Amino acid sequence: MSLVSEQISSSSIFNIRPLDENDKRQVLSLLLNSFFPDEPITQYLQITETSEFAKTIIDDCLHDRCSFVALNTETNVIVGICLNKIKHKNDRNETAHSDEKLGRLFQIFADLHETLNIFNALNADTLLHVFVISVDRRARRHKLSSRLIARSIEYAQELKITGAFAEATSPASCQCFEQQQFSVFGKLIYKNDNSKCLPTLNNEDNNQCYLVARKF
Repeated sequence: MSLVSEQISSSSIFNIRPLDENDKRQVLSLLLNSFFPDEPITQYLQITETSEFAKTIIDDCLHDRCSFVALNTETNVIVGICLNKIKHKNDRNETAHSDEKLGRLFQIFADLHETLNIFNALNADTLLHVFVISVDRRARRHKLSSRLIARSIEYAQELKITGAFAEATSPASCQCFEQQQFSVFGKLIYKNDNSKCLPTLNNEDNNQCYLVARKF
C-alpha cells in the first residue's frame, strides 16, 4: 500500500470492524509504511528491522480477537488499525528480545510501569491493552484513532473487561486517549544516551511516553 499526500475527503466512507486473518497483509503494510516510520520511540531507538516484529504483533493480537481496523469502503483498503491484547494481572512482562533495540523498547515500557501496578490502580484482574494505533497519513483528519479506541472499549465491555491501558508515545497520542476518558498514570522521559538520536527527539514534545488508563 503506497502512501501519498492526497487526503480522503469524507469520514462516512470508513467502517470500523474486527481484525481478521485476511487482513494480515494490509495491516503489515500499514505498520511498516506508516506506524514505525512515524513513531517517535522507534526513531529514538533507531529501530529499522521491523518486519518480523510487526508480524509477531499481528499474530499475537489476532489470537486475542479484540483488535479493530478502519476500512475505506470505497477502495476496500485498511487505513487504520487498533491492535489490542487482553492482559491479566499475573501475566509476565517480557523485556528480553533477540534484537537489542527491540529489547530496549520493551525495557522502556517496563520502566514506565515500574512505579505503578496499573491493575491495582484500576482494581482489576483483566485489562484491555491498546498496544498499537496507526492511521494512514491520508486519513488522519477523520478521527479514526478515536473511533478505533471507542470501538475497542465497547467490545472490551461486552467481554466484561473492566478497564484499559496503553503506552502513549507522543503528546498527540496521549491527547487522543484523554478524549476517550483515559487519564495519565505515569510518564517516562527517555534518557538521551544515544548520540545518534534524531534531533527532534531532544525537545520535550517527543522525548517521553505516558502510561494512560481508564476504568469502564
